[in-house]
Order: sequence, then C-alpha cells, then structure tokens
Amino acid sequence: MKRTKDLNFYQIEQWWSETDFKQMERITGFRQYNFDTDEGYQSFADTCDSYWKQLSMEEKISAWEENHSFTLN
Repeated sequence: MKRTKDLNFYQIEQWWSETDFKQMERITGFRQYNFDTDEGYQSFADTCDSYWKQLSMEEKISAWEENHSFTLN
C-alpha cells in the first residue's frame, strides 16, 4: 500500500509552510547562520523552499513522518 493514500498532499505542504527554522535545518541540512541576516534570513527560507520543492512526494512524506509530532494511525 502506498503511503500517499494515508496523507493528503495539502496537509504535508501546509505542515512545511509552518515549519520553523530549526526543523528546516534538520530536514535540509542547511544552516541558518550560513545565510545573510538581511530581510530576516529570507535567503535561508528561500533555499529551504527550493530544496523542499525538488523532493518527491515519497521523500516529503518521509520528512513529515520523521519530523511531525502527530502520529499516523
């Protein structure tokens, strides 16, 4: 059974949009301190978003499962 049936694409994207910088660092491997502080680390957030967009749905589900506090039933 594919895990994508268990999760809604929009739920995962919503979760990502609410992810804080510490979680973004954990998921992407990028470090906030390596980016310019101008505009509230917007370049860090943009780089993390670009990373996220290139992941497959299966990779996004794995990241969600490893980093989301909600347990799937």
